[in-house]
Amino acid sequence: MSRNQRMQIAVVGSASNQLSEVQRMLAFDVGKLLIDSGYRLISGGMGGVMEQAARGARSSARHQPGDVIGVLPSYNKAEANPYIDIALPTGLGVARNAVLMAACDGVIALDGGSGTLSEIALAWQMRKPIACVGGEGWHTRLQTLALDERREEAIALCPDMDALSRFLRHLHGRNLPAYRGIAASAVKQAEQRDYLQATFADARNIGAPELLGYGSEGTVFRCGQRICKIFHPTDFTILLFTHLSGIAQTLVQSQATVAPVPLFEVHLGDYLVVHYPDFASHAYTGGQRQPMVAFLRAMRAAGCCLSNVKAENFRCTDDNRLVCIDIGRDLMPYSHALFLSMCKRAFLTVYYSAHADFKRMCRYTNDHDDFDGIAACEGVAHSASELASRFDQFYAEVTRADAVPG
Repeated sequence: MSRNQRMQIAVVGSASNQLSEVQRMLAFDVGKLLIDSGYRLISGGMGGVMEQAARGARSSARHQPGDVIGVLPSYNKAEANPYIDIALPTGLGVARNAVLMAACDGVIALDGGSGTLSEIALAWQMRKPIACVGGEGWHTRLQTLALDERREEAIALCPDMDALSRFLRHLHGRNLPAYRGIAASAVKQAEQRDYLQATFADARNIGAPELLGYGSEGTVFRCGQRICKIFHPTDFTILLFTHLSGIAQTLVQSQATVAPVPLFEVHLGDYLVVHYPDFASHAYTGGQRQPMVAFLRAMRAAGCCLSNVKAENFRCTDDNRLVCIDIGRDLMPYSHALFLSMCKRAFLTVYYSAHADFKRMCRYTNDHDDFDGIAACEGVAHSASELASRFDQFYAEVTRADAVPG
């Protein structure tokens, strides 16, 4: 990801050109606030709220060409409002709402009718953060502000621009995973436990499943002496099975003396499951430079990378080794770019895992080659150049020619 690839926030609302003055000014202020806050604005590119938000965005002193994007329902670029920098014709009509929601990192809804309601529903399904502003529109009728059981958090109501500013600041520190497709059904932990019981525990006589944790990708159980992660079914289950099978084979073929990831097996039936032998370990909370260096060396030797390094993705063994237990989409084949990114996040995990802005720091490394944004965080005692020098030393230790992996 290039340093110039900033988060894109969708502004949705009425396309009517008969907005009240209050609605016009609200849309204008929202558009300007987005660019002022360092985001890009993406919308349906037409009139009404979309045009006024684009006009506000263009008025920001921080506006740069390309910051205002319109995803058009028609095939004709000329139909975009005059404040759009980049017009993207789709020819999809109202179906372009799905494209718009897929392209954004968050949504701000300003009043609006059934079209806005469809965009809110799509954003909800795709797990995009949603904020509603203004005193009219569908969001005022959503009594619970939670559309279904897909997510725990509610739609954010922002009664004023200060509240919206807080919402946007919060987004900077969030780690927003890409949408992985609509789940085949609402997965119940009891159903997953029954499946593991029949497939693993009964078949292998290894004991009843014991719940260990529940996350966005799936549920983790202990089945006797094995750890089992059962994945929520999605449109991409077969691809994930193929991906993880390849990683499992890579780990075995590496013949590493000390595996940085448990040597897992992959099962695909009614559910996708990865499982591996349980091992004595305790939680890792950050710090410990040398175990992290050894882990990174071992990952390099094994031909693997981890795209989302954070303390909770590791366990620490009794002999002080770090083992990655984040076996899922974030476990990737080795590439130089991914390895460098992993090392930067590992560096931050060692020195700043407990920092309040840790997630924001990690996101900054995705978009920038420098450490300016990290040095600017409250409580960071080193300058950007000092941080860069410390990281260079860390990376050199990981990659030096005489390093013994593991």
